[in-house]
Amino acid sequence: MKKNTIFILFILIIFTGGFSYIGWNPTTGGRISQLVLYAIILFSFVNIKRILNIKSNLKQYIMGFMLLPFLSIVPAALIHGQNIGESFYGTKFNLLYLEFFLLYIINIKETDILKIILYLGVGWCMIEIIQQFTYPQIWFATRIGENNSIEIRNGIYRFNIIGREFGLLMLFYAFVKYLQTHKTIYILGILIGLIGIYLLATRQIMVATAFSLLYGFCLSKKINLVSAIGIGFIILLIYLNADRLFGEYIEKTSEQLSDTNIRLLSYEYYGLSQNGGNLFQILLGNGCPGRNSQYAIEIKKLEEAYGLFRADIGIVGMYSQYGLFYIINILAFFIYCFKMRKYIDLYLKMFIIFMITTSIMLWHFSFSFERISIMCLILFLIDKSISQNKSVKNETKV
Repeated sequence: MKKNTIFILFILIIFTGGFSYIGWNPTTGGRISQLVLYAIILFSFVNIKRILNIKSNLKQYIMGFMLLPFLSIVPAALIHGQNIGESFYGTKFNLLYLEFFLLYIINIKETDILKIILYLGVGWCMIEIIQQFTYPQIWFATRIGENNSIEIRNGIYRFNIIGREFGLLMLFYAFVKYLQTHKTIYILGILIGLIGIYLLATRQIMVATAFSLLYGFCLSKKINLVSAIGIGFIILLIYLNADRLFGEYIEKTSEQLSDTNIRLLSYEYYGLSQNGGNLFQILLGNGCPGRNSQYAIEIKKLEEAYGLFRADIGIVGMYSQYGLFYIINILAFFIYCFKMRKYIDLYLKMFIIFMITTSIMLWHFSFSFERISIMCLILFLIDKSISQNKSVKNETKV
C-alpha cells in the first residue's frame, strides 16, 4: 500500500473516531485529533507559499469554508458574551479544510483517493448490513443508548455510522459505470449501495438518493437495452416490496404533515427570531458555542429542553452559526459547479445534486471533524475532475 494512501487513511481514522468504532475513547481520541490538527496547521504554515501557489479551481471556496466561520467570533463576543478564546476553540475545527491543500502538497493521485472512497463505501455498506443481523453485538455506531441500545425505525436498527458519503459515492460511481460498461460487478455495487443507504433509515437521504440516480440516468449517454433491463429489474424489486420497505415512512410523513413539526419551529427560531434583525448576527452568524460558556449553555437548553437543533435544519442552521456571508460562499460554490457541470464527472455531479437537495436538512460543510475530513476528499475529486476534463476538451479542440 502506498505511503500517501496510508497517510490519508490515518487522517480519516483519527478524525472520524475510527469510523464511529464504539471502542474509540472520545477523550483520548479527541486529544489525538487536536494534536493532528495542530500538526496539519504547522505543516501548512511552513508550506504556506506552496499552498498559495496551488492551482485549484475551488481554492477560493475552500478558503471561504475555512476562514469565514472565524468572523462569527465577533457576534459571539458582542451579542452572547462568549470570550474569544472559547469561540476560537469551538471554531478551530474548520481549519481542517487545510487537508484539501495537503492532498495537493503530498501529490496524491485522484485515482488513489477514488479507490479509498470506493473501498470505504463498500465497507460502510457491508457494516450497515452485517450489524442488522449481529445486533445486539455491534462494533460501529453513534447515538448509542443504555446497554448498547439502538433506535429502531421501520424495523431497522439505526446505527448512524459515520461515512455515508463513501456509500453514496460508491453507489453513484457503480451506477454510472454500469450504464457505461454493463458489467455485473457494478450492478452488485448498486445493490449493496442501495441497501446501505436504505439501512440509514433516513427519509430525506433516500429520496435525494433516488432523485440523484434519476438525474444520472437521464444524463447518461450510454444507455442501452442491457443497462435499462438491469436498472428496471432493481426498480421492479423495490416497487413489489414498497409497502414493506417504505410503509412506515409514508405513514410517519403523513402524521408529521398533519401535526406541528418541531423542525419548522427550529427553522423559524434560528432563521428569524434568534437574530432579531441584528446586522452583525445576520451577516456573521452567532458563532460556535464554546465548552462551558453561557452561550453554550443557552444552545444546549434550546436543544435538550425544546428540541431545537441547528444540526437538523441544514443551511438555515449554518446561517444561524456562521451568517449570510458563509451561506453566500456555499451558494457560490454550487453556482460554480453548475457552470462547470460539463467538466465534472457524472458520479460527482450526482453527489453535488444530492448535496443541493438535502441542504435544507443536512449540513455538508463545517459541521464536525469527520464531515470536513471526508468532504475534503470529495472536493479534491471535483477539483481534479474539472481540471482534467478541461484539459482533455482543450486538447480535442487543438
